[in-house]
Amino acid sequence: MRILVISNFYPPHVIGGYELGCRDVVDGLKSRGHDVGVLTSSHGLERTEKSEGVYRWLDTDIRLKIDGNSGDLLKVFKKESTNRRAFARVCREFSPDILYVWNATHISISIALMAQKLGLPVSYFISDHWLTRWESDALYSLRSRSPRKPFRRLIWRLLISSFDAARVLPRESLDLSHVQFASRYLQQAALEATRPVTTSKVIHWGIDVKRFRTDDSTFRSKRLLYVGQLTAHKGVHTAVEALKRIVEDPRHRSTTLTIVGGPDYGDRINQLVRSLGLEHNVRFTGLISRDQLPSIYREHQILLFPSIWDEPFSLTLLEAMSSGLAVVATTTGGSSEILKDEVNSLIFPKEDAQRCADQVTRLLENPKLCERLRQNARRTVEKDFKLDDMVDRIDDALKSYQQLNVSRESPLERGRSAQR
Repeated sequence: MRILVISNFYPPHVIGGYELGCRDVVDGLKSRGHDVGVLTSSHGLERTEKSEGVYRWLDTDIRLKIDGNSGDLLKVFKKESTNRRAFARVCREFSPDILYVWNATHISISIALMAQKLGLPVSYFISDHWLTRWESDALYSLRSRSPRKPFRRLIWRLLISSFDAARVLPRESLDLSHVQFASRYLQQAALEATRPVTTSKVIHWGIDVKRFRTDDSTFRSKRLLYVGQLTAHKGVHTAVEALKRIVEDPRHRSTTLTIVGGPDYGDRINQLVRSLGLEHNVRFTGLISRDQLPSIYREHQILLFPSIWDEPFSLTLLEAMSSGLAVVATTTGGSSEILKDEVNSLIFPKEDAQRCADQVTRLLENPKLCERLRQNARRTVEKDFKLDDMVDRIDDALKSYQQLNVSRESPLERGRSAQR
């Protein structure tokens, strides 16, 4: 089967862990005999490029702010024209059997709508909230936008009416009959947003347990770890404030915290560390490659996961648990589908630094509890969150969906037949 994956970003031009997860799935599908191409943006590049089945041809609207002037319209239509041509070109070169959309934020939802018109099966893997707000797509949302100034508003309405009459603006809705969610939390959020996803499936993220393995020869006690973006909603400040409380106890004065990730938003975490006098207890690594992460995990004892926002589903938790770390965390969003308090982790309320510190102290003072949680965490990942199992479920879902459509020849298939 020829699978064309659509993703706004794709490694090595990475925004977060989910793009890395997308690459894992692409590699897994290839290993199962599928021909997989990836159509993604040229974000981070000076020019478009194609290499090893990855077409970095799409334009983004990351820096575009539509406030109701004709210049905005021109930029939107330029991006749309670029992306539609790119999709048409890939279809000619790659001839996909199915379109697999991972994230269309900042690129063009019209690609999926084009595929629907061609009769090409479209499946979705949802790992964040973009599906609940897909109508905010730059082109699709033009009808609902309105400039504040009356004169501009009048011109805007005339332009939109003209584009509508010329059928430039899409009217269709997404066919969401084949959607996979990375967590039950995301599925429920989509249902609450009245998305027609009653036939959807939940396919949890998975990781390579051989790569993220436990190795007690490098294990270091009293070493805490945070891995992730240094943004306010990730709650890094809670981890730092908890460390301050921990080291105030003379028995735990040598406890350290390694912070992996960046950039630091407004230098706030650095400033907090200095203001609390923790310069000798906190180490910042900055951004590191994913290849370095397995060894980083294995050099630490406890992962702090202090997230404030509703996490869609965390790869960091799975990687740390697989690597043999005890976890002290909040259970916001999809995290509750991984973590069980007192079974494979210890839980604390978000932004509660004292409770976080208390839970860490329990682990430092009770080695048997720490070891039990570490072993249970590893077993949890091996049982429920292996990458191979995730790819198997995706493979089965895509095959069954493609087979449902193979009996009726689509316009795209008729085009192939004419070429032959």
